[in-house]
Amino acid sequence: MRATPVAPPVPPATPNAATPLPRRTTPRARNADGVDQNGNAAQQSEIQLALAAQAARFDAMMKVLAEQQREINAIIDLGMAQTKRDDQLMNEWIRLI
Repeated sequence: MRATPVAPPVPPATPNAATPLPRRTTPRARNADGVDQNGNAAQQSEIQLALAAQAARFDAMMKVLAEQQREINAIIDLGMAQTKRDDQLMNEWIRLI
């Protein structure tokens, strides 16, 4: 049997003196919305405007969906009333026989 040669382990790379190590920074303080508390007022107002616009679009979409659901329910109610009338007519015809 032949023994397969094993490569010697490679030592871990050591940082070069010319390459600076990454600095560890502390995370910025953020409020509940994830907005930097240290950020400038213009940036925060842009974010607030974007959030308000998004909320307005969502509200408009929910109004449309609610109206569609009301229409669907009205059509279902109309169909049920028609079925009830059809059943009453059918029962009248059966009684006549």
